Amino acid sequence: MFRKYDQKQQFLLPLNLEDFVPENHLARVLNDIVDVVDITAIESTYSKEGCPAYHPIILLKILLYGYLIGIRSSRKLQQMTQTDTAFMYLAAMQKPDFHTICRFRSTHLGPIKEIFSQVVTFCKEMDMIGSSISIDGTKIKANASSRQSKNSDSLEKEIDRILKESIETDKYEDEIYGDSTPYQIPEELVDKKKRLEKIKNAKKKLDEEKLKKVNITDNDARIMKHKDGSKKPSYNCQVAVDEKEQIIVAADVVNEENDLHQVEPIIQNVKNTLGYKPTIVLADAGYFSYENLEFLQEEGIDAYIPDNYYKAEKEGKTRKFRKSLFKYDEEKDCYYCPAAFEIPFSRIQKRKGEPDLRYYVCSYCSQCVLKNACTESGKRTITRDPREHLMKDMRAKLNTEEGTEKYQKRMSTVEPVFGQMKQDRGFREFLLRGKRKTGIEFVMMCTVHNIKKIADFIKRQGKNLKEMLKMIVGGESKGWNKRRIQARMANTLC
Repeated sequence: MFRKYDQKQQFLLPLNLEDFVPENHLARVLNDIVDVVDITAIESTYSKEGCPAYHPIILLKILLYGYLIGIRSSRKLQQMTQTDTAFMYLAAMQKPDFHTICRFRSTHLGPIKEIFSQVVTFCKEMDMIGSSISIDGTKIKANASSRQSKNSDSLEKEIDRILKESIETDKYEDEIYGDSTPYQIPEELVDKKKRLEKIKNAKKKLDEEKLKKVNITDNDARIMKHKDGSKKPSYNCQVAVDEKEQIIVAADVVNEENDLHQVEPIIQNVKNTLGYKPTIVLADAGYFSYENLEFLQEEGIDAYIPDNYYKAEKEGKTRKFRKSLFKYDEEKDCYYCPAAFEIPFSRIQKRKGEPDLRYYVCSYCSQCVLKNACTESGKRTITRDPREHLMKDMRAKLNTEEGTEKYQKRMSTVEPVFGQMKQDRGFREFLLRGKRKTGIEFVMMCTVHNIKKIADFIKRQGKNLKEMLKMIVGGESKGWNKRRIQARMANTLC
């Protein structure tokens, strides 16, 4: 009636690690890819002396697979190597402790970025990457409390309070011990000294960078507004995603809340990763500036970036007359308002690092019947930047059928990537602290995103991943450390 059930049954033959996971399991895809990446940069940081260390490839596989399935805690990863067959398979039954896993993750930013680049190159060689990218950013909460973000006065008061309490503690101990000393420093005093050191470091950063506030727990994090309206210490995570298969081709973590200054760095990042610049770039209004449009134009990149008022004006949601309703007369250097009054040139505003801004002020507002629909101030003022033709040309391009169709692809290219990170993998808050270490975390998250896309691609196309990797790594012009990788391939891609 029932199949035999005996937990004490012994196996006739020893278990094979290959039997631990099904043939089409995601862990096998990750395993095959990591087996052929060049990790000599990580290996070179280890010493040949002393007790043999866990092989970095084991730690890399454990971490990446953990990030892939939404497990980032080093303690949880340690537990999984003892209870989960996929982790047992990847770690070859070895069980590194959480200290080893955490230390490995915190140390190797440069090599992990290089591994991300290699995985992107795999995608490129598999013809998973096209020439159109979408740029976007998302705010990820730092591992720090909002209450620990303080201004200069608050930090000074905190320093004074701790110093005062430390002096009182010293005075109390003098009364008890005299010239002698206990064998151990009181725990509460140790904690205060550690906090005092953190606060002094935060105060130093606040003064050096001329910040309004700084977070004591994570000095690099900044208070940023999230989509739900809340303000938290966070980082701005930037990605460039290729349209063809949603491959992340560039990633970075910055502590600027605004996306305005991220276009040039992310394009340079794409060029470094792919070896060439994209043909088309799509981005939302947060990236619009004349400087960015000029840069992309100079690079020969076809950009589709609306300005901040484009959507509202197109949908007719502006409360007052928009600037586009005012007609400019180049010969007379004046504007004409919707009521046909002339708005003459008034003055020039000098700007550092930018062209002069010209001001035009209307003198007829008090007698105009359309004033309430135009302005709330006494006189309507129009400004003119000599680069406004860039915005005009961009609007014209976005208004074409082709431009509208291209720009609509941005939402279905880059936004699902953040959704998959946050919803599928639970990536809503960093575990590590500091810009360098959060950079490691985010690059790892982007790497596993691409690995998952590779898994989906080969399943959909019915291709053999091992054979494809052999062809890629065995090529003549791919730039890999072939001697080192091919030695490992002899054992792994059989």
